[in-house]
Amino acid sequence: MKSEIFFPYGVSNFAEIVREDFVYVDKTAYIELLEKKKEKRVAYLRPRRFGKSLFLSLLEHYYDLNRKADFQKLFSKYYIGKNPTNLANSYRILFFNFSGIDTTTADKAQIGFNDRIFTSVKTFLQKYQLFDKEAQNYILSTTYPELLLNRLFANYFDEKIPIYLLIDEYDHFTNEILVRNLEEFKQTVSQNGYVWKFYEVIKNATQQGIVDRFFITGVSPITLDSLTSGFNIVTHLTHEELFETMMGFSEQEVRNLLNMVLQDTSRADKIMQDLRDYYNGYKFYPFSQENIYNSDMVLYFLKYFKDEQRYPRQMLDPNIMPDYGKLKAMFRVANWQANVRVLQEILENGVIDSELIYQFSFEKPFGKKEFINFLFYLGNLTIHSADFSDTILFKIPNKVIEELYWQYYAQLLQEWSELSEDEDVVRQAVREMALSGNTSKFFGLIEKLLQSLSNRDFIQFDEKQVKMAIMAYLVQANIFDVRSEQEISKGGYLDLRLFIKPNNPFKHHQFIWELKYLKKEEEHLLSETLQEARNQVLGYYQKDESLQSKEMLHLWAVVVVKDKVFAQEVYPISR
Repeated sequence: MKSEIFFPYGVSNFAEIVREDFVYVDKTAYIELLEKKKEKRVAYLRPRRFGKSLFLSLLEHYYDLNRKADFQKLFSKYYIGKNPTNLANSYRILFFNFSGIDTTTADKAQIGFNDRIFTSVKTFLQKYQLFDKEAQNYILSTTYPELLLNRLFANYFDEKIPIYLLIDEYDHFTNEILVRNLEEFKQTVSQNGYVWKFYEVIKNATQQGIVDRFFITGVSPITLDSLTSGFNIVTHLTHEELFETMMGFSEQEVRNLLNMVLQDTSRADKIMQDLRDYYNGYKFYPFSQENIYNSDMVLYFLKYFKDEQRYPRQMLDPNIMPDYGKLKAMFRVANWQANVRVLQEILENGVIDSELIYQFSFEKPFGKKEFINFLFYLGNLTIHSADFSDTILFKIPNKVIEELYWQYYAQLLQEWSELSEDEDVVRQAVREMALSGNTSKFFGLIEKLLQSLSNRDFIQFDEKQVKMAIMAYLVQANIFDVRSEQEISKGGYLDLRLFIKPNNPFKHHQFIWELKYLKKEEEHLLSETLQEARNQVLGYYQKDESLQSKEMLHLWAVVVVKDKVFAQEVYPISR
């Protein structure tokens, strides 16, 4: 029976999910909630791959008057089918999607935007067979978005059926412009910009009653905030507690999905913990008691797991790696050096504090606070905790994002040290550690890196900085599950823990390193510092039964003296 379950990974069309009998996590109750709360003009922001397109498809199929005959077929299994509202199938749907626009130049971005508006309006006219041929030709005789929409709405004024306007990925292309050229972004969304004019027309149509409702999805509020008076009629539900899990998956929803396909139920808790580590951790309402899972990543995992009953070899879906790969480009926004200092602070401390920005203003400089919030909205940071003063402690949401940060930091270290060609060499050295237990090549590469960086004024070496360099190289190789300062059961913290990744079906050597750092003038303390590290790591091992159960485990004392690495293996080794 379980083998007949299919997950809608990559599917964003609601009718297709119903037609193909895909598993669907029922979000239809939010339709009723939106109506009860009188939320008619909504903007809802979530990172990429959080189910935004599917939710808009749900709204489209529910409210479209052309789909009235299909209502029972589409919704009978779900909450809203059993509890329909009076507004079901009572609108004409005008749908825009701004993802995938070519933004390599300003001209291409504007042409792509214009084309999307033209195509959507043409589809709208044809779908509902509106107006005579002459009126249609008049409306479509221009490619200027504001003129095109003004003509459409002027002709629509006497229509009795209102419009529900849906915009998917409203800021996908403007965020790409922002990353590429901040000044071009400001011009695009300013009062004379083509994006500003587009939303001004929608605002006027809303005030005239032509557009009765709209729902806009995107990633960041920056574009809408920049429109100011051009579009100041929207209600932001992004940080509202009632709508926190409208997109993405809750803990219980993920557990229910896993239970559908899990054959060995004794594995449930372990698998859930791994899913938390890799795909969970997102919080958008500052005082939420529950974190949200990235729905796309969960479905990617389950689609693979259901047949094989084992993890995919890559916990990050390779099909969406380009989305996450844009992390590097984000650091080029406004002030690259200041942004890299943010990266270093995040990696060093695990958290970073800032005010949560609900509305961006480009009348102020795009500084540290703005960049932290930009990372937050794009899903590369999340809320750890909040206090009464609106100060937020941000953290990295999960292992997927953490590994991307470390990989980027490793690239930066290699660029700074002029060792950019070393990435493949690093992977080979870490692979040798995993296969043979031999660490000499890896520590040799660390020495090479430290020696190359030691004369740079901007590198201030201490134990934390050395550990960050080591971690960056280890994570860059993508072989070990690397953890820093992991607490053990009977007190104490492991400096560095290198275990087999949960998605690796093969056994290999594993490591615990106790790391110490000495300045050059402290080199005479090397022997006793090594002994201190040996005693610490052995003590952790002896106190923690879970460590003793690890196969092929090596305990190491590692002392770095300025840019030289001294390492000793501690015996006994686990089985």
